[in-house]
Amino acid sequence: MLWLPGGAAAAIKTGQSPDCERFCMSVEPRQGPEGSVFRIMGRGWRPSRRVEIVYGVYCRPGQACVAIAYLAHLRTNSRGGFSFRVRAGQAQTGDDDRKVASGSGFTFSQWRGKPNDSRLVQRRPRYQVILPQ
Repeated sequence: MLWLPGGAAAAIKTGQSPDCERFCMSVEPRQGPEGSVFRIMGRGWRPSRRVEIVYGVYCRPGQACVAIAYLAHLRTNSRGGFSFRVRAGQAQTGDDDRKVASGSGFTFSQWRGKPNDSRLVQRRPRYQVILPQ
């Protein structure tokens, strides 16, 4: 949740609406079993600029998990696009070499102008992890 002055709260946007024009996100596949690798793609972000990604350890819904935050960075291409791969499950051998981040609750952020002197745009893409029965 993002807290606003006056106690009003607004959820972080996903950027996944079909008519999105700026700071857009898409995820492939849209759903998969636990342990799947999802490709999160951004488009319409500020070109050739840094994007910060904050996420936590992988945690199944309803489980109590340790509150550790991980931080990653990437740079958008000259058209404002990027790709980031995530595993919905425990890290596997070779994930670091394949540039796959294991975790959950991924939030992508980029400043609209100068850092700390402009608006910070945040997006939290949605995808569904199918748990074994």
